[in-house]
Parts: sequence; C-alpha cells; structure tokens
Amino acid sequence: MLGRRQALRAAFAAAAAIAVTQLAAAVPAYLRVNRIEGLGALVPVGTRDDILAAFARTNDRPILNIAGRFWLLHAPGGIVAAYRKCTHLGCAVPFNDAEDRFHCPCHQSVYDKHTAVVVSGPAPKPLQLFHIKDDASGLIVDTNPLNVIDRTDNRWDSAHLEIRT
Repeated sequence: MLGRRQALRAAFAAAAAIAVTQLAAAVPAYLRVNRIEGLGALVPVGTRDDILAAFARTNDRPILNIAGRFWLLHAPGGIVAAYRKCTHLGCAVPFNDAEDRFHCPCHQSVYDKHTAVVVSGPAPKPLQLFHIKDDASGLIVDTNPLNVIDRTDNRWDSAHLEIRT
C-alpha cells in the first residue's frame, strides 16, 4: 500500500510524463516550414499598354491581382506592384473607392493610391514593392516575399521604378 507522499509523487510524475509527451507531439509541427500559397511565383499581368489603358479608363484605380496578392499601381513615371500586406501588422490592405486610397481595416493605416506611401496611421513604412519586369509576353511580377523592395523611409523615390512609361 502506498503512502500519501508516494501517491502524490506518482501522480505528479504521471502528469509530468503526459505533459512532456503532449509537448513532444506538438513541437514538430512548428519546426516544419510551410509553403506560402500564392506567393513566390512569377505572375504574368498583361502588356504595358493594356495596363496603362485600364488605368486611363478608371482614373488610375489600382488593379488587384488576387492570386499574387499584389496591387498594380500607376506610380509617377511608371508601373509598380505593391504587396497587399500592411507593414503595421500584416493585414490584407483593400482599396477604398470612396476615399480613393488604400485603407487598412485592422488599425486604420492609410496609403496613397499611386505610391503606396503611408498617409496616416500606425504603419511604419510604405507597402513593399514586388519586382516587375517586361518581356516579350508582357509584364511579369516576381511575388517572392523574401525579395521585395522595402522602402524604410516614407517617401516616393523614382529609383524604385522598374517599368517606366
């Protein structure tokens, strides 16, 4: 027959063993690198002329590419592809037609529709830009999130333009 102390020790050891087993089962899922769906691919978006015509028809309204998670913007002097992820806490940033600018619904950061520069709110920097190139088939956006153009100062610089008009 077990004494009270021995019973408590056995119960504590059993509880500790169960906790360690559950922790050991949970850890491998966090060690595995998950693939980010929709990102990392080269996304064709059409010809330069088609995109510029769409901007002309819609008063430079940004063009959403859902699969690539970016907006095509008619920037001063060219075309850029802005990653939809808010630089504050990573929410998807929609374009607000009533305000004619980007407005993050999570914490109210506001971005300019031409340059994706922060107009107001807690966001520390502009939306990141994806690299974009022009080849024989049209414009191609590289959606690799590890290779973005990260603008730490909150201003537009035409040096970031890769597609000039």
